[in-house]
Amino acid sequence: MDKPAIKKFAIWARNKLIADTKYRAGLVGVTETAVAEPLPQSNEGVQFFDVGLPQPYRIEGDAVTQRQRFVAELNKETAKQGSYTAAYQTVVDKVAYTWFNRLIAVRYMEVNDLLPSRRSSLARLTRCWTTPLPSSSKLSRSKTTTSWTRCSGCCS
Repeated sequence: MDKPAIKKFAIWARNKLIADTKYRAGLVGVTETAVAEPLPQSNEGVQFFDVGLPQPYRIEGDAVTQRQRFVAELNKETAKQGSYTAAYQTVVDKVAYTWFNRLIAVRYMEVNDLLPSRRSSLARLTRCWTTPLPSSSKLSRSKTTTSWTRCSGCCS
């Protein structure tokens, strides 16, 4: 096991997830300094935010609910810590490590053949080889070995 490479990847992934979380939060008006209110043309199902783009950024459906939960968690953490900036960093860190843990768990399950779909969803991002799907629709584990085949989509 290449521990330095794993450590380097974990640090890189954490920093990347934190940066992406801050970017996505900024698109919906949540920044390190304040939480912006939706623009006046917003309603219950659709919200608009002025983030400096030519057109306002639009969210709808589940994204509205996710923003509300993010802001509620941010308000709760601000009340606990007393500082908005520290609370913002704490909530962003929580979101980043939650996604990191989820991705690592899916990858672990994939490597150990624990996913019911028998498809290598994360592995396909890094390599262009895949195992064939089982011929039967049963989800039981097969003891037979499978041969590796070249994928048909991204390898051409």
